[in-house]
Amino acid sequence: MRRLGSADRWAAMLRAEARRTVSVRLWWLLLVPVLLLALAMSLFGGLIGFLVPAATGASSILLLTGLASVLSMTSIVGAVFGALLAAGEYRYRTVTLAFLTGSRTQVLGAKVMVGAAVAGFYGLVVAVLGPLLGGAVLGGQQLPGIGPLAALGVLGIVTCALWGALGVAIGTLVPNQAGAVALAVGYLLAGENLVAGALRSGDSALGDPSVFARFTSFLPGNAGDLALYEVPVRVAGPGADNRTVLEFLAGVSAPPPGWVGLLVLLAWATAAVALAAVVGGRRDIT
Repeated sequence: MRRLGSADRWAAMLRAEARRTVSVRLWWLLLVPVLLLALAMSLFGGLIGFLVPAATGASSILLLTGLASVLSMTSIVGAVFGALLAAGEYRYRTVTLAFLTGSRTQVLGAKVMVGAAVAGFYGLVVAVLGPLLGGAVLGGQQLPGIGPLAALGVLGIVTCALWGALGVAIGTLVPNQAGAVALAVGYLLAGENLVAGALRSGDSALGDPSVFARFTSFLPGNAGDLALYEVPVRVAGPGADNRTVLEFLAGVSAPPPGWVGLLVLLAWATAAVALAAVVGGRRDIT
């Protein structure tokens, strides 16, 4: 019998994880709120079409802002999927069988790749269906150009994929489904806002950000939002007011370029997966 090489074992683990994922209902059940978010994006577009005159050019910017907001919320769904994907193995005791077929590093790596792929797929669904449904509501009028939509779509897919990987790390570090989901959702919806608010509390009355306030751009949730919301702000054009809008939308002070935010999120995902590999590799599963 031919022994499998390292690359073959990785491929086998990845195929097994992908089959296990698509064989259960979790991934498409979480697709439902994603579809609802895409529908909400189209309804938002229809509302803007009625309220904002096309000649002002503001409607397309608002639509891009709405799409960025929906993609930000979709990344939370991606994080939830990743957390459930990893923590579910411990809940149902199937992680023991997984570790018998491959090393713990290979199992975690396969989960990270599948979690990132499914979460990225969620982002793709919103990036495609949101503008399409919005175009159907608006009759093709007042929609942004293909360039900004494509740029925002790619950023949304990458952001969601990174949060899917982060979710897998959280689910590995907290091997309890309820606890892992509560940690991921609670941090993104409330915890990071509290941390950012504490960091920005030292801002001066003149509007100059404090040293601590500048760190708000380097929190994981804010970093992803910074990359997403920079697209509509960039389309709106340069200006101090637009920069203030970006700070408000992303919840940061003195933000760096959006690509820096994406690299920061990548660094957080890499560090979280590395920590999960260390902790998960030492955990007793008997």
